[in-house]
Formats: sequence, C-alpha cells, structure tokens
Amino acid sequence: MGAQEDSARKREFQKKTDEDIDSFIARKDFSKSVPAQPAKTPVEATREKAPSPPEKKEPSEEEQEEQIKLARTSRAQLEAYHDVVLLRKKAHAYGHRAAKFYHKHKANEAKAQKCSARAVAYREKAAERRDKSRNFKDRAKEYEAELSGAAQGKTELSPESLRTKAATMERKSAKQEEMAKKFEARAAVQTAKASKYRTRAAKFLEQNKLNESEARLYAKRADNLEKAGL
Repeated sequence: MGAQEDSARKREFQKKTDEDIDSFIARKDFSKSVPAQPAKTPVEATREKAPSPPEKKEPSEEEQEEQIKLARTSRAQLEAYHDVVLLRKKAHAYGHRAAKFYHKHKANEAKAQKCSARAVAYREKAAERRDKSRNFKDRAKEYEAELSGAAQGKTELSPESLRTKAATMERKSAKQEEMAKKFEARAAVQTAKASKYRTRAAKFLEQNKLNESEARLYAKRADNLEKAGL
C-alpha cells in the first residue's frame, strides 16, 4: 500500500510540474510576440496633454490700416515729445546762462557803487584839506601884514618871530594842499574803477537780456508744440 501511494504522488507531482512548465513557456512566447512600449518622458507627456494652439486669423485690410494709423500717431507723439524735451532743455540752458550773467551784472554794479562811494569820500577829504590850506594861507597873510607893521613898531612881536610864524603857516598850507591833491588822485582812481565796473555790468546785463530772450523763445516754441502735438 505504501509503495502504491508513493508512485501516485510522484505521478501527480510530475503532472503539475509539466503543466507549470507549459504555462511558463506559453507566457514567454506571448511576451516575445508583443513588443514592449518605451516609457514616456515628462516632456512628451506634457506635449500630449497640452492643447493645440488656435489658428491665427489674418487681419483684414481695415484692421491693418487702423493699426498703421495708430502706429503713425504714436510715433508722431513720441517725436513731438522728444522735440519738446529738447526745446525745454535749451530753454533751461539759456535761462541758466541768463541767471549767471545777471549775477555778474549785479556783482559789478555793487563794485561800481563801492568805488563811487570811496571816490565821494576822498573828494570830501580833499575839500576839507583845501579848506585847512586856505585857513593856513590866510593866517600866513595876517602874519605878513603884522610883519610890515612891526617894521614901524606897531606890534609887540619881533619881525623874526612873525616871519617864522608866517613860514610855518605857509608850510602847513602846502602840506594840506598836498594831502588834498593826494585824496583827489585817489578819488580819480576810484572813479575810473567805478566806470570800468559799470561798463562790465552793462555788458553782462546785455548778455543777460539776450539769453533771457532766447530762453523765452525756446519755451514758447515748446509750449506751442506741446499744445499742437500732445
């Protein structure tokens, strides 16, 4: 009995083994007959998912003309704006130069005023010195008159003393006259300087007016162009 059971088990095992081998061979043959599909890359998967772009429509003639008009208008506005900017820049440059010339004009005017004031002061000093010189001359004449009376014994002072006093007054009068001439010379120098500064001031004022005129002209052109084109 035991031998029969062993032989039956062997036959059954052999049968199952043969069936498994046949099944494995059949699956292998089927996999060979059907080619394996390669794995898709992320880019290809995205391309498959992305929808196709819509077809572009050709614009009509009217639309094209309208686009051309808009482009021309935009270009004209940009060119006008550029011209306005350039005109404003020139107007600002001329205005800046006008301001510089006006500052120089005022500076030279101030220097001329100072020189004129100094000239007046020197002339006043010269006038004072001349007055003193006249006074000394008058006193010298008085001593000379007394000297003629001393010869006749009409004065208590000696002739020598009177001559000394008269000579002293003459010397002082000459000294004051010299100082007066010196102050007049200084006044003349200051007057010449004042005239020179006034000439410069007039020239700078002329340049100021010319540059102001140019600045106003460019500013007006910019305003007109801005009103017409923008």
